[in-house]
Amino acid sequence: MLTAVLFRENNKDYQAIKDLYDSSFPDDERIPWRRIVSELNESRLMHVYYDDQMFVGLSYIFMHKNVAYLSYLAVSPQLRNRGYGSEILRLIQKEFKDDRIVIDIEIVDPDADNYEERLRRRDFYLHNHFVPTGEGYYFYNVDYELLSCNGIVSADEYRDLILKHWGHIAKGAQFRKIS
Repeated sequence: MLTAVLFRENNKDYQAIKDLYDSSFPDDERIPWRRIVSELNESRLMHVYYDDQMFVGLSYIFMHKNVAYLSYLAVSPQLRNRGYGSEILRLIQKEFKDDRIVIDIEIVDPDADNYEERLRRRDFYLHNHFVPTGEGYYFYNVDYELLSCNGIVSADEYRDLILKHWGHIAKGAQFRKIS
């Protein structure tokens, strides 16, 4: 059975957790590890997931008002395609059942080098009760689509959330409707 624990710096799997974080997200889309760890609090949560004693994955969630922004979700490479990602999402949806949950994913662009990866990622979230919001944004040369569950998160709400989360650098995000 999958369980979640809040990340602490003294976690026995600290190095594996850091390595998974570092290897799962592109450099230009990843908040520096030291910053993530130093800013953990009641609104910035990193959960670590275990199947019995085996480290499975991690999530990083930023809370703002009644919106949980699932900024990062990663499953250990050797455990992918075994249903752990869906189990992690179920745990997140249960924990944040009274909040709307939002994610941003790269737009599924048939001309993108990683088109298949983008399509699989979008299908994964749609399969796990996320829905398109009809909103997207362009930021640091990447087009993103917003998906949410437990209700729609508007572009204005998301903008407020990322300004609170990322600070002034988020001002460069250009929002637009998408189909």
